[in-house]
Amino acid sequence: MEAHSSSKNMRINVFRQACCSADDQMGNLEAIHRVSSSTTLKALLQEICAKDFLQYSSTNDRLSVEVDGRQLAEVYPSGEVRWKADTSPEAPVGLVIGQSSLHFVFRLGAHGDVNVKRRSQEPPSNYQIGAMQLDRRMYGGIGAFFGLVMAWILLHTVLETFYFDRMEKWLICLLGIIAGSIVGRIVASGKWPAL
Repeated sequence: MEAHSSSKNMRINVFRQACCSADDQMGNLEAIHRVSSSTTLKALLQEICAKDFLQYSSTNDRLSVEVDGRQLAEVYPSGEVRWKADTSPEAPVGLVIGQSSLHFVFRLGAHGDVNVKRRSQEPPSNYQIGAMQLDRRMYGGIGAFFGLVMAWILLHTVLETFYFDRMEKWLICLLGIIAGSIVGRIVASGKWPAL
């Protein structure tokens, strides 16, 4: 789709790349912004960020803002915007975007290896810490559920001939829940090796 502009108002199509497979299936990857052609790039990006349209993950922690393949800026989960040297945040969208669409895509290492190394040495942000804790709880819960299911299946197939009493069956189910929870948390920790 193309953006349509008049002398005063513009209809800008905004597209973003999915941050993960779930986001690709369920997330809203397209939006339309109606703004004046004299609106600045900075104001447009602030409006987009304020609507929680952009999504991030542990591995995709910054989005490149692009028009026709030209990078204008990078946006981080905190809302911080780093502008390219040849882009003015005060430039009007009518001049910079025109009839094109605005794209938010993941470009890891966009500033080069030195900047990537510097950012990896920075302390984790509150967003990263919160996401890590949420992942651990979620994976732990999923692991506990599958541990219980596996214990139940084992009790009704392989271990059925051992004639466990009721308390022993409850203990095996409890051990399955604990083991599954631990495995789930280990898997989640593997997603966050730097924290």
